[in-house]
Amino acid sequence: MGVHIFDTPYTALELTVPKTVIAKCRKPNGFSHPENNVVEYTFPETKYTTNNFKWVWYDGPGAPEKHRDLKLPNKDTLPEQGAMFVGEKGRMLLPHFDFPKLIVNGEYEKIDFPEIDTRNHYHQFVDTCLGKDECSAPFSYAANLTEAILLGVIANRFPYKKLHWDIASTQFVESEPNELLKTKYRKF
Repeated sequence: MGVHIFDTPYTALELTVPKTVIAKCRKPNGFSHPENNVVEYTFPETKYTTNNFKWVWYDGPGAPEKHRDLKLPNKDTLPEQGAMFVGEKGRMLLPHFDFPKLIVNGEYEKIDFPEIDTRNHYHQFVDTCLGKDECSAPFSYAANLTEAILLGVIANRFPYKKLHWDIASTQFVESEPNELLKTKYRKF
Protein backbone atom coordinates (compact mmCIF):
# COMPACT_ATOMS: atom_id res chain seq x y z
CA MET A 1 0.00 0.00 0.00
CA GLY A 2 3.01 2.27 0.33
CA VAL A 3 2.89 3.81 -3.14
CA HIS A 4 -0.82 4.53 -2.76
CA ILE A 5 -0.55 6.18 0.65
CA PHE A 6 2.79 7.94 -0.03
CA ASP A 7 1.63 9.27 -3.40
CA THR A 8 -0.31 12.39 -2.42
CA PRO A 9 2.06 13.84 0.19
CA TYR A 10 5.07 12.77 -1.91
CA THR A 11 3.67 14.68 -4.89
CA ALA A 12 2.55 17.70 -2.87
CA LEU A 13 5.99 18.10 -1.28
CA GLU A 14 7.81 17.46 -4.60
CA LEU A 15 10.04 14.82 -3.01
CA THR A 16 12.59 12.78 -4.90
CA VAL A 17 14.59 9.85 -3.49
CA PRO A 18 15.62 9.71 0.19
CA LYS A 19 19.18 10.27 1.37
CA THR A 20 18.87 7.96 4.39
CA VAL A 21 16.47 5.31 5.64
CA ILE A 22 16.25 3.40 8.92
CA ALA A 23 13.71 0.75 9.87
CA LYS A 24 12.77 0.03 13.47
CA CYS A 25 11.39 -3.48 13.44
CA ARG A 26 12.09 -7.07 14.47
CA LYS A 27 14.99 -8.98 12.94
CA PRO A 28 14.25 -10.72 9.63
CA ASN A 29 12.91 -14.24 10.09
CA GLY A 30 13.28 -15.46 6.50
CA PHE A 31 9.53 -15.99 6.13
CA SER A 32 7.70 -12.67 6.16
CA HIS A 33 7.87 -8.91 6.29
CA PRO A 34 7.82 -7.46 9.84
CA GLU A 35 4.29 -7.25 11.25
CA ASN A 36 5.07 -3.91 12.86
CA ASN A 37 7.67 -1.40 11.76
CA VAL A 38 8.55 2.26 11.74
CA VAL A 39 10.58 3.49 8.78
CA GLU A 40 12.23 6.91 8.93
CA TYR A 41 13.30 8.53 5.68
CA THR A 42 15.41 11.68 5.29
CA PHE A 43 14.76 13.49 2.00
CA PRO A 44 16.64 16.30 0.28
CA GLU A 45 15.11 19.72 0.79
CA THR A 46 12.41 20.95 -1.59
CA LYS A 47 10.68 24.34 -1.71
CA TYR A 48 7.97 22.79 0.51
CA THR A 49 10.16 21.12 3.14
CA THR A 50 12.98 21.77 5.53
CA ASN A 51 16.57 20.70 4.91
CA ASN A 52 16.92 16.97 5.66
CA PHE A 53 13.14 16.58 5.77
CA LYS A 54 12.16 13.59 7.92
CA TRP A 55 9.23 11.36 6.90
CA VAL A 56 8.05 8.60 9.23
CA TRP A 57 6.06 5.59 7.99
CA TYR A 58 4.20 3.48 10.55
CA ASP A 59 3.01 0.03 9.55
CA GLY A 60 1.15 -2.53 11.61
CA PRO A 61 0.18 -2.47 15.27
CA GLY A 62 1.85 0.21 17.34
CA ALA A 63 1.20 3.27 15.17
CA PRO A 64 0.91 6.32 17.46
CA GLU A 65 -2.84 6.69 18.02
CA LYS A 66 -2.64 9.01 21.02
CA HIS A 67 -0.27 11.68 19.70
CA ARG A 68 -1.86 15.15 19.84
CA ASP A 69 -1.25 15.69 16.13
CA LEU A 70 -3.41 12.66 15.37
CA LYS A 71 -6.42 13.65 17.50
CA LEU A 72 -9.52 14.16 15.34
CA PRO A 73 -12.50 16.45 16.01
CA ASN A 74 -15.81 15.04 17.29
CA LYS A 75 -13.97 12.07 18.84
CA ASP A 76 -13.68 10.59 15.32
CA THR A 77 -11.30 7.66 14.96
CA LEU A 78 -8.37 7.48 12.60
CA PRO A 79 -8.88 5.47 9.41
CA GLU A 80 -6.99 2.20 9.09
CA GLN A 81 -4.97 3.59 6.15
CA GLY A 82 -4.02 7.11 5.24
CA ALA A 83 -1.69 10.02 5.90
CA MET A 84 -1.69 13.07 8.14
CA PHE A 85 -0.09 16.33 7.01
CA VAL A 86 0.97 18.38 10.04
CA GLY A 87 1.56 22.06 9.31
CA GLU A 88 2.07 25.28 11.22
CA LYS A 89 -1.57 26.41 10.89
CA GLY A 90 -3.43 23.11 10.86
CA ARG A 91 -3.49 19.50 9.77
CA MET A 92 -4.92 17.56 6.87
CA LEU A 93 -6.12 14.00 7.20
CA LEU A 94 -5.91 12.06 3.98
CA PRO A 95 -7.82 8.80 4.46
CA HIS A 96 -6.99 6.27 1.76
CA PHE A 97 -10.65 5.60 0.91
CA ASP A 98 -12.25 9.02 1.50
CA PHE A 99 -11.84 12.72 0.78
CA PRO A 100 -9.26 14.81 2.66
CA LYS A 101 -10.32 16.53 5.86
CA LEU A 102 -8.82 19.89 6.90
CA ILE A 103 -8.46 20.43 10.66
CA VAL A 104 -7.82 23.93 12.04
CA ASN A 105 -7.97 24.77 15.75
CA GLY A 106 -9.36 21.33 16.52
CA GLU A 107 -12.31 21.64 14.13
CA TYR A 108 -13.01 20.46 10.59
CA GLU A 109 -12.91 23.21 7.97
CA LYS A 110 -14.82 23.07 4.69
CA ILE A 111 -12.74 22.29 1.62
CA ASP A 112 -13.78 23.20 -1.93
CA PHE A 113 -12.59 20.26 -4.00
CA PRO A 114 -11.55 20.66 -7.64
CA GLU A 115 -12.91 18.27 -10.21
CA ILE A 116 -11.36 14.85 -9.64
CA ASP A 117 -10.05 12.51 -12.34
CA THR A 118 -12.24 9.43 -11.86
CA ARG A 119 -10.83 7.31 -14.70
CA ASN A 120 -10.12 3.70 -13.79
CA HIS A 121 -6.35 3.59 -13.47
CA TYR A 122 -6.11 -0.02 -14.71
CA HIS A 123 -7.90 0.93 -17.93
CA GLN A 124 -5.87 4.12 -18.18
CA PHE A 125 -2.63 2.10 -18.04
CA VAL A 126 -3.77 -0.29 -20.79
CA ASP A 127 -5.06 2.61 -22.92
CA THR A 128 -1.69 4.34 -22.49
CA CYS A 129 0.14 1.18 -23.62
CA LEU A 130 -2.11 1.19 -26.70
CA GLY A 131 -1.33 4.88 -27.34
CA LYS A 132 -4.91 6.01 -26.65
CA ASP A 133 -4.30 7.92 -23.38
CA GLU A 134 -1.61 9.30 -21.05
CA CYS A 135 -0.96 7.99 -17.54
CA SER A 136 -1.60 10.34 -14.66
CA ALA A 137 1.40 8.68 -12.93
CA PRO A 138 3.94 7.89 -15.68
CA PHE A 139 7.12 5.91 -15.03
CA SER A 140 9.09 9.18 -14.90
CA TYR A 141 7.18 9.98 -11.69
CA ALA A 142 6.35 6.52 -10.34
CA ALA A 143 9.95 5.26 -10.52
CA ASN A 144 11.24 7.66 -7.83
CA LEU A 145 8.20 7.08 -5.62
CA THR A 146 8.59 3.30 -5.90
CA GLU A 147 12.35 3.56 -5.30
CA ALA A 148 11.70 5.45 -2.05
CA ILE A 149 9.25 2.80 -0.84
CA LEU A 150 11.54 -0.09 -1.77
CA LEU A 151 14.47 1.46 0.09
CA GLY A 152 12.30 1.17 3.20
CA VAL A 153 11.63 -2.49 2.41
CA ILE A 154 15.38 -3.12 2.16
CA ALA A 155 15.94 -1.25 5.44
CA ASN A 156 13.64 -3.80 7.10
CA ARG A 157 16.35 -6.39 6.48
CA PHE A 158 18.80 -4.29 8.57
CA PRO A 159 16.80 -3.22 11.65
CA TYR A 160 17.99 -0.10 13.49
CA LYS A 161 20.84 0.51 11.04
CA LYS A 162 20.81 3.83 9.21
CA LEU A 163 21.37 3.22 5.51
CA HIS A 164 22.72 5.98 3.27
CA TRP A 165 21.49 6.06 -0.33
CA ASP A 166 23.73 7.50 -3.04
CA ILE A 167 21.23 8.83 -5.55
CA ALA A 168 23.83 9.29 -8.30
CA SER A 169 25.13 5.71 -8.23
CA THR A 170 21.81 4.14 -7.12
CA GLN A 171 23.72 2.21 -4.48
CA PHE A 172 23.89 2.25 -0.70
CA VAL A 173 27.06 3.63 0.87
CA GLU A 174 27.01 0.49 3.06
CA SER A 175 27.94 -2.59 1.03
CA GLU A 176 25.72 -5.30 2.57
CA PRO A 177 22.31 -3.91 1.49
CA ASN A 178 23.58 -3.52 -2.09
CA GLU A 179 23.35 -7.30 -2.42
CA LEU A 180 19.55 -6.90 -2.27
CA LEU A 181 19.64 -4.66 -5.34
CA LYS A 182 20.66 -7.59 -7.51
CA THR A 183 18.59 -10.54 -8.61
CA LYS A 184 19.01 -13.76 -10.53
CA TYR A 185 16.67 -13.83 -13.49
CA ARG A 186 14.87 -17.03 -14.39
CA LYS A 187 15.54 -18.66 -17.73
CA PHE A 188 12.41 -19.66 -19.63
